[in-house]
Amino acid sequence: MARRLGLVLIVLGALAAVPVAFAAYPSPYAAQGGEGVMSKDGSGRYVAMKSGADTIVRAVRTSNGSVAMSEPLSGSFGVPMLTSGGPGAGLFRDGSTIVLQSTGYTDNTTFQLVNTSDLAARGTIALKGTFAFDALSPDGSKLYLIQHTSVNDLQHYVVRAYDLGTHTLLPGKIADKTQKGWVMQGFPVARTTTADGRWAYTLYWNPTGYPFVHALDTVRGIAHCVGFAATSPSGALIDYKLGVKGSKLMVRTGTGTLYRVIDRQTWRVTKR
Repeated sequence: MARRLGLVLIVLGALAAVPVAFAAYPSPYAAQGGEGVMSKDGSGRYVAMKSGADTIVRAVRTSNGSVAMSEPLSGSFGVPMLTSGGPGAGLFRDGSTIVLQSTGYTDNTTFQLVNTSDLAARGTIALKGTFAFDALSPDGSKLYLIQHTSVNDLQHYVVRAYDLGTHTLLPGKIADKTQKGWVMQGFPVARTTTADGRWAYTLYWNPTGYPFVHALDTVRGIAHCVGFAATSPSGALIDYKLGVKGSKLMVRTGTGTLYRVIDRQTWRVTKR
């Protein structure tokens, strides 16, 4: 327990300068304040603000920072943040809806679906367990969630799928069936998606093992985990970035240096 606490404190120190109210740690978490999530056309941002025990949802113009719309929301919610540095997530691909996540890590989790046209709540998802937003399918039919083992063990988790049409948490977990012994643990430090929104790639820092990329096919509901050896201290991965280039996934350092290349068809890892 002491070692785990030490690891969390190290990362929290690195995040101390981030100007948002953290709803919980580690990520994915729900942020109140900050930059929020960008609209589809880039003209605005949707931000969740703390208002006592409740929330104010705002649409803010990117041109001058003025508030275009503002609506109250009962309960404490924030914009999903997939990594410590953002950006915010939760916007449907068609731009019609955003997913807000309840703050804090508890034995029950709630998500609110909010219309971007008028910021009115259009639906609530209440789940028993400790969950966090992960991704959406391009057509908005499936919501992918991180389910933590418990509030006392946030490093270990599985990926679950929620059917937004039937309002059902689907049974089973989304896992790499070719690596049945793989246990997902660690903290997400970088995320990128393909242009069509189908594939979501997340780089995880694993304090007790190899870093890895979790590749999620949000259309078929399948995943691949690709681990690779780190030639530098694991903590340095916090600043790493991901990018898609054709059939390749590029892993770069914080300074832009190419670190690893992953073939998105064979999952082979090379240095260039």
